[in-house]
Amino acid sequence: MRNQQTIGEVSRRLGLPAKTIRFYEAEGVVTAPARSESGYRLYSEADVRRFRLVRQARLLRLSLTEVKALVSQAFASECGEFADALLQRIAIQRGEIPRRVEELEELEGDLAQLEKHVQHGRSELKPGQQVAECGFCPLIDEEGGEQKRTPVRVLMERVRATVPSARGRRRSRPIG
Repeated sequence: MRNQQTIGEVSRRLGLPAKTIRFYEAEGVVTAPARSESGYRLYSEADVRRFRLVRQARLLRLSLTEVKALVSQAFASECGEFADALLQRIAIQRGEIPRRVEELEELEGDLAQLEKHVQHGRSELKPGQQVAECGFCPLIDEEGGEQKRTPVRVLMERVRATVPSARGRRRSRPIG
């Protein structure tokens, strides 16, 4: 294999879409690669190793910020230092598992409750009734201001807390 690889070659080799590779560059998780005279990205073997680390760290559910720090540290420190940092990160991730399991169990209960509500309501619907004319849908029609925490609002909060979002620690971006 030659020293420099195009984005397509790296994409095929690592199983990461080219769009994901460009995203990680744009976010500063990895440094921008060299460019050919015609402007094509050219990646070194060190770049490929960085992308491998990024992919593995994202599979471990590390946030983009955490991945960025990990990649920076990995390629700027001694192996022993990096191993210690990695062990610390693993311990933190393991500590999160019971909380996530509890959140998912609560979400499962809330979804079961909502499902029963919707199934019961569905049995009372008139044929051909349109959502715009119906006052039943709990996701649309449940009353309550910001202060009132209705079952549907609680459910939606749990879904947002459990599912990665575009803001904060659990940023939903390409994993690979």
